[in-house]
Amino acid sequence: MPLTCFYCKSGESCFHNLPQICSSPQDACIIVQEHNTLGAENSGTYQSCADSRQSLTGFLAFYFGAKVAVEIRSEICKSGDCSAESTPSRRAISNVPNGLQCPACYAPGFESCESDGNLRCTGGADQCAVVVGTLVQGGVAIPFAGRGCATRAACGIKTLESGVFTYKLTNVQCSPAPKAQTSSATRTLAWGPFTLGSIVPRVPLFLPALLGLCLC
Repeated sequence: MPLTCFYCKSGESCFHNLPQICSSPQDACIIVQEHNTLGAENSGTYQSCADSRQSLTGFLAFYFGAKVAVEIRSEICKSGDCSAESTPSRRAISNVPNGLQCPACYAPGFESCESDGNLRCTGGADQCAVVVGTLVQGGVAIPFAGRGCATRAACGIKTLESGVFTYKLTNVQCSPAPKAQTSSATRTLAWGPFTLGSIVPRVPLFLPALLGLCLC
């Protein structure tokens, strides 16, 4: 008998779950809970059928600045009775330094960015990441680039699909983060909030950030 998963996309949680019959090679249900500060502070949940062999699970995070972060918890469930309520709630963004540092920058609208300082890594982010890709919404594709701290699991991301954006990462390079320096050259970096509308004014913006993940 085919597996049935709940399907939903919502701003905060899934209140109206719709049953979805999975098709091959989908063999599991995926539940993704996400929190970001790419603009305003946003949270969202995504549920659907998934191919467990092509899905990333666990805690995935990028930190491109003190106020520019994405944190995602992705879980796979092999039974059809799982739901967002049965998974752990999202982690709050950690601001506890872990003694590591990375060059940091964030450049929406560009294909590269140059760091002018180091970001002190926090929580479980022990990798320095260089990320290049595109952000797609409503048929409009915006290039973006970022450098900063990342969790090891996030380094495997190639595609993130969301109810609002589709992130297509063409290049993700990670290396172990070095220990933070005590000199004044190491500081906490912060960039102002970014919205897609600041680059494409006529594209409506709504940021519940509902993400599904897959490896392509």
